[in-house]
Amino acid sequence: MHNIEFRQIMRDAEIANAIFPVVCRHRLTQAATEKTLRELAVPRAANIARISVSLSH
Repeated sequence: MHNIEFRQIMRDAEIANAIFPVVCRHRLTQAATEKTLRELAVPRAANIARISVSLSH
């Protein structure tokens, strides 16, 4: 179970890191980022949005 959770967290962090330049450039909020990720059917969108926005702080 812990391996699965760790892999999910690492995947979320990789996606957040990949989208960070776009989030930063467009000054997207966590809510806007999450909404966009949900529209794209990205799993765990809320977690990825939280990580990507927190990278800018």
